[in-house]
Amino acid sequence: MKIPSSLRRVKYWTSSFRGRITILSLIALVLFPFVADNEYYTQVLITAMIFSIYAASWDLLSGYSGQVSFGHAVFFGVGGYITAYSIRFLGYHWMLALSLGAIAAVIFSIVIGIPCLRLKGPYLALGTLAFSLIMFNLFQMGTFLGGTMGIYGLPRATDMSSAFYVILGFMLVSLLAMYAVVESKTGTVFKAIRDDEVCADASGINTTKYKLAAFMISGFFAGISGALFTLNTTAVNPAVFQPLYSFYAIVMASIGGIASISGSTIGAFLFWILSEFLRPLAAAALLIFATVLILILRFAEEGVTNPLLERFEDLYDKIRGR
Repeated sequence: MKIPSSLRRVKYWTSSFRGRITILSLIALVLFPFVADNEYYTQVLITAMIFSIYAASWDLLSGYSGQVSFGHAVFFGVGGYITAYSIRFLGYHWMLALSLGAIAAVIFSIVIGIPCLRLKGPYLALGTLAFSLIMFNLFQMGTFLGGTMGIYGLPRATDMSSAFYVILGFMLVSLLAMYAVVESKTGTVFKAIRDDEVCADASGINTTKYKLAAFMISGFFAGISGALFTLNTTAVNPAVFQPLYSFYAIVMASIGGIASISGSTIGAFLFWILSEFLRPLAAAALLIFATVLILILRFAEEGVTNPLLERFEDLYDKIRGR
């Protein structure tokens, strides 16, 4: 009986070093609430999981399709606001509210993508940043969706462990879905546009359609992450539209490795774990964190994921006597 090629790929991956490391990491993540039994550290990992979806969504747009965005916080914030509004004022179930938040983020990705895709390079980045600043100021005006206070008082999860596993499930499904996209024919077109848009256009590819599709897919997953963030914090305010949240995604993806879904995930975990580790140092924390980031970007231009895995694989081979 012939084994399908997809199953052969899965079998090969699970037997590889990276596959085994990934499986062990997932097992450790699943067992963490039972082993640690510490709500603070569990909350840190929940935040890291939410932002891993966010970082990967930015990487899909900018790393794979080459459409560099400095305004990714728009999708994150819209997803959060629509989710909060649907729960607080319409009484919807959190799952329905989250779905509406993700759909609203897709709609905004079209609204932003259509005018911004006429721009290229740094002008595209600045154009998306302008939309982010517009949204930030709009949501601060008067009593529009709570004004500067935003929307608060959402119901909190009664069981931290249950919330942990729900968000873990969302993270796994989202990352697998994005990985499937970038490994598909559509993902190949995204990479072609990123590498040489003129050549891709000349070969008959409707580059505008595919770039808009990249905006929509990216916006959808960024909306999911924004919705999960709002559900986790039980509130949302205009601060989510600040450029800082857009740069969070850029930094996390850069740490792990741009154009790598797994790299963005690792970058998000490293970013938040390091942030919490340095928090007791107060004012010195920012300086140390910035120095670490500069060193990573200076000596690991493609992120830390591949170099670290290569070193660990070499060590593993030496231990096994290879």
